[in-house]
Amino acid sequence: MTPQPRPPAPALNRALPMWAVDAIRFGLPGNDARDGRKVWGTCVSIAMSARRRGWTEIDYVNEVARNESRLWRQLSTCRDGRSSSPRSAYKALRKAWAVGVANINDVAERTKYDIRKEAEELAFAWTDRLTDGIDGLTATETAVMQYVISQTEQRGMLRVTCPGREVAEYAKISHRTAARTLPALAHKGLLIRHSRGRPGKDGTGKAAIYGLIDPRS
Repeated sequence: MTPQPRPPAPALNRALPMWAVDAIRFGLPGNDARDGRKVWGTCVSIAMSARRRGWTEIDYVNEVARNESRLWRQLSTCRDGRSSSPRSAYKALRKAWAVGVANINDVAERTKYDIRKEAEELAFAWTDRLTDGIDGLTATETAVMQYVISQTEQRGMLRVTCPGREVAEYAKISHRTAARTLPALAHKGLLIRHSRGRPGKDGTGKAAIYGLIDPRS
């Protein structure tokens, strides 16, 4: 039987997620708009999202520094309400890009806000990927992946505990099937197993810890 060619991988989606588009257009709300650290931190998060989608520094700077960008105006405003020099604003924006790229490469410390945003992005990307069905997963594998995705989004963490009984209840499968499916998905390269966990009686055991791979990498 002649092997069939595999379908091509989906093209990289260069469009920023809606939260980033809104942040650039409308800026930060209320008191956050006057907090330079939060404004700059948002620029870092957007840089991380843009980098994952194949953007260059020039793409990023041109997008954030558009005339209609309220986030750019906030970044260009000092705490006392005066406008900073264009040179200082562009310097801050380019530094945000550099930190965002470093975060993607795991060579810089990330804030809890950055980690939560990254976790939410991973969850959204994986939801789209499961809908597209490009991995050929069974119904059981899909349900277990949906558990990990939901926990990643809800907790805002890149590593989540996966108690076998909770996974089984969520996916409507047996505990044994859940315990077998999680490492199988890791073997397929769709999950990262950070800890095997260990069995125990009366709550003395530890749940395995898993994380989503980046489907855009």
